[in-house]
Amino acid sequence: MNRLSAWIAVLAVGCVLSEGLLSAHAPATENASTENAALRTVMAMAGQFRIVFANLLWIKADQYHHEYIEHHSDWAQDTDLLPLLRTITWLDPHFVQAYQVMGFMLSGRLHRYEHARRILEEGIRNNPKSYELYEEMGMAILRARKDYREAYAYLTRALSLATDEFDRQRLQRFCQTVHRKIEEETAEPQGK
Repeated sequence: MNRLSAWIAVLAVGCVLSEGLLSAHAPATENASTENAALRTVMAMAGQFRIVFANLLWIKADQYHHEYIEHHSDWAQDTDLLPLLRTITWLDPHFVQAYQVMGFMLSGRLHRYEHARRILEEGIRNNPKSYELYEEMGMAILRARKDYREAYAYLTRALSLATDEFDRQRLQRFCQTVHRKIEEETAEPQGK
């Protein structure tokens, strides 16, 4: 896995650098010559290559994940998967599932809440309409700190963004449960 991680890192850096170099020489106007139009096309392809490469890495991560499950009981203890997922998010900052899985692994299984929070905050910045990331942040807060109020804010945001009826109903019930916990905390005697 370490050799694979090294290759992934080299390819990711190459993609980022090549896109950066191309962007530095990008034409400033829309009325550019044919040569500049070709440069813009190459730049767009470099960006698309990063997304394609991120998807290929996701397939590889999924394959590796299933191989790991065959030999180990708890897949979320597979810390070798984290660099792959991180590389995916660097290549494609809109790859919600990679952020979501990292957040779950870090907060839910490895008990690295602060790291999970940073990853999920980045994911939310890059994908502000992803109900999945708001939901995972709410869950991470509940797992680590049992801060029902803060978690509720993220979970209600997730509910407002969800479009699938199943997800909306599931999140609605979960938000109601968390809201009841907030009310219970508020109702507890002061001297406790």
